[in-house]
Amino acid sequence: MAKRFYTVLVLPDATARARKFHISRTAITVVSCIVGVAVLAFAFFIHQYVNLNVRLLELARLQRDVKAHDGVVDRLFQLEKELAQLRDLDGRLRLVAGLTAPAGDGAGGQTTGVGGIQTNVAKALDEAIRHDKLSVMERMSQELDQLAREITQRIDSLKELNGHLEERRSALAATPTVWPVQGLVTSGFGYRQSPFTGARELHDGLDISAPHGTPIVATASGVVAYAGPLAGGYGNVVYIDHGHGFFTFYGHNSKNLVATGVKVRRGQIIAQVGNTGMSTGPHVHYSVRHKGVWLNPTKYIVEVKPDSPELAAAIRGPERLPEDSARLKNLDQAIQKGGGAAQAPPGRSRRR
Repeated sequence: MAKRFYTVLVLPDATARARKFHISRTAITVVSCIVGVAVLAFAFFIHQYVNLNVRLLELARLQRDVKAHDGVVDRLFQLEKELAQLRDLDGRLRLVAGLTAPAGDGAGGQTTGVGGIQTNVAKALDEAIRHDKLSVMERMSQELDQLAREITQRIDSLKELNGHLEERRSALAATPTVWPVQGLVTSGFGYRQSPFTGARELHDGLDISAPHGTPIVATASGVVAYAGPLAGGYGNVVYIDHGHGFFTFYGHNSKNLVATGVKVRRGQIIAQVGNTGMSTGPHVHYSVRHKGVWLNPTKYIVEVKPDSPELAAAIRGPERLPEDSARLKNLDQAIQKGGGAAQAPPGRSRRR
């Protein structure tokens, strides 16, 4: 059987003699296979080269994302620790102030529905990326939203706490906690024997004896409701409205040093000891009124030293007395007329 082959004629130019080449079919098949494999190998190499470069670019991008991710995660974790400390401080301050936990806070001061120190942000983010459930930015957005809600809640809570503490501070400033004058208590609060009739009567304040002209100070901050002479035997008086239902009364003054409507602070000199009105000697009649009731001043004075039998009796005495309508009526009439500048003359017969 004759061999099958292909004849290839090669003509170098038009005048040259033709050259013949005989190529068998088997050789052509082998060469074709080699060329095909070479082409495929080259195409595969090009594909792998391009794919490798794409992966290298992706790897570089991921490395940058990881560095940014680590920095943001560390910052988020630090913010959560700081918020947890703030939450703990808020809870302890509320406990001291006697306030309940704000709405949204669960038992033990832990906030419900928002992030907290118990959240491991880095672990949560790593798990989310590994399971391809959330992107880094989506997870960070959720954490930032939780932190924003927590911050808003803490701000509202601290505003409430600040308002409460301001109210407490204002109430403390309105409480008469100091002595109006340094002297000797000669008549205490409660029942006593009248120096005029000898009968048993109610005494709604303290009589504190001191030399004539001794400074009298306001026992709490407030506004002078009335300053001037008062009917009923009290002579020159100063009547101060401290707010929160507290009023203080200073009677028998030789001279008032403040006028009606003037703001005063605790410890400020407002008058001088005298014996105007119904008085037998220089002293100040000091009374405390709260929400319409005359109270025992010694129950509010911080430093109470029983330096006399009368003071010791006052300390042991009642906390409050019924309303003295006669004196309040005189005060109301005097306040309506406005504080007078005239000074009452010295007293004549008895001490009140």
